[in-house]
Amino acid sequence: MSDGTAISGKESFALYGFHIEIPDNWRVEVNQKGTRQKGDVVFQSKGGNRIFVSWGPLDQATRRFKTLEEHRDNSVKQIEKSPDVKAVDVRESREEMIGGHRALITHVSASVKAGMLSKAANDRDMWSMHFYCPNTSRYYVLYSMLRDANEFPDFSRVFITISRSMTCHRGLSIESELQ
Repeated sequence: MSDGTAISGKESFALYGFHIEIPDNWRVEVNQKGTRQKGDVVFQSKGGNRIFVSWGPLDQATRRFKTLEEHRDNSVKQIEKSPDVKAVDVRESREEMIGGHRALITHVSASVKAGMLSKAANDRDMWSMHFYCPNTSRYYVLYSMLRDANEFPDFSRVFITISRSMTCHRGLSIESELQ
């Protein structure tokens, strides 16, 4: 179990021009149908907690959504439409700069049915980050699926640390943003 405050033992993962730092003991699964233009990859911890990175053509996203907020809101609506979800609460949404681009980081709590015949529900926390990269003509969405809430005392810190390490094109990194 991690202390939840930092990721020790990081390694770099890069694909189709984007780069991200992940814990060195997490498994990586690349969607075999993915391409440089559109795809996804999932990073999974030993406890089954997952962070997905999805990307696609920026022009498709900007035709479908007028704003980044609208794109994020659509993602929340997709969670609400899930047959196992009883209720969704957006707990927090804030802006950050990722790779020189405006990003929205959102924390959602979903009340999920405990079982098929049960009326009980479990709360499940999810985090997401949406941003657009005109340099690569892509949109990016990072999101988490928490399966083992006890693996990390504060999974939000793990998600934020991994998200902040994302670079979507060469020439920019978190270090250059801070200078």
